[in-house]
Amino acid sequence: MKLKKLQVFFMFVLLIIPGILTAQTAEEIIAKHIEAHGGAEKWEKVKALKITGRFTAFSLEKKFTSYKTKCGAYHADLYLGKHRVFEGFNGECGWTIDPWQEIEYARNINANETNVFRQKAEFFTPFLHHKEKGHQVEYLGKENVDGTEMYALKLIRKDGKSEKWYLDTKTYLEYKCEADWVDFASPIPAEMYYDDFRTVEGLVIPFFVERIFRTRDRITQIENIEVNPKIDKSLFEMPKRKEISKLGFMKGNWDVKLEFVGRRGTYQDRGTTESHIKFVSTNLLQEQIRYENYFPNTLSINYTYNAASKKYRIAAFNDFTSTFDMFQGELKDNVMIVEDTKVSYSDKQDSTRTCRRFTYTKINDNQFTVENKISNDEGKTWKPQARLTYTRKAKQNFSKK
Repeated sequence: MKLKKLQVFFMFVLLIIPGILTAQTAEEIIAKHIEAHGGAEKWEKVKALKITGRFTAFSLEKKFTSYKTKCGAYHADLYLGKHRVFEGFNGECGWTIDPWQEIEYARNINANETNVFRQKAEFFTPFLHHKEKGHQVEYLGKENVDGTEMYALKLIRKDGKSEKWYLDTKTYLEYKCEADWVDFASPIPAEMYYDDFRTVEGLVIPFFVERIFRTRDRITQIENIEVNPKIDKSLFEMPKRKEISKLGFMKGNWDVKLEFVGRRGTYQDRGTTESHIKFVSTNLLQEQIRYENYFPNTLSINYTYNAASKKYRIAAFNDFTSTFDMFQGELKDNVMIVEDTKVSYSDKQDSTRTCRRFTYTKINDNQFTVENKISNDEGKTWKPQARLTYTRKAKQNFSKK
């Protein structure tokens, strides 16, 4: 009985020892891989990189510039053939401006693109601090790749995405990687090859990367790398559409002077209130304002631009009346005029309805006005109703005593 127990014990030990040795071997390989790249101590001092060179796509070679930061942020300005493309990533979510997709403004990237942007944001090797990043690594043994013996490692990222890496058994530098990629936002497997390793301030970096997927062939040839450059953090922010950015003068926290037309037809001072206006999307400016004109009114106002009609649109929800109203118009010379004479919520035109017009006028960087007028003849004549004067709140500086 004791002999059988002993046999079972030894069989169990024989089963688990290879796993233990594999884990140890994987860590040893990774340690030598990081050392071959210059060592963890040198990479610890790297906060950001600016990379410039030439990028080939659709058989056209063009200049490119990219930025990578220690926190996983990434930005690139490159050409895919004839079209100039911009990419941005803050470590969690990203955006792109890609004319190939017939979208002229910045759009959010999808889940598959997010996986690719995480790869692009790496400081050339995902194995640096892989445990801290939540990645797992499995050693798959040695394999022959293009006549050269390689260590094969499987990297499983925190999000579950996996990659297969081949490291040269002599140099411990990467030679090839098999990973998920994207082509026109659709997932596709790809192979990446690394060559021309050079030393920059003690850091060993591949200056040549070739990426192959389907019939595509992308070649990155680095010409210069700047370590720890000064970077404007706005590079990683999703840019606004150029049309909606023209309303940027409205962004901020405001003191608002209220004036309403009384029975005598003249403006009367109704005190002040506050307004908060901010960008909440690439094509959406949003305002929250509350005021009293006999009764309390709380407004949530959305400002957008419609590319199809080439008109600015305002959608306002009034909490007091529990209504949602829409207006549209144009912006010229810092004056935006929107109205609802051509906006109808019924199949039948009502000639007796009251139409409204709002005129937004930029005075300077710290002040603008909004005038409200009404019409009972479908916009032939307009009568003033209210005027709001927005003055930017002064920034408060609190000093420690």
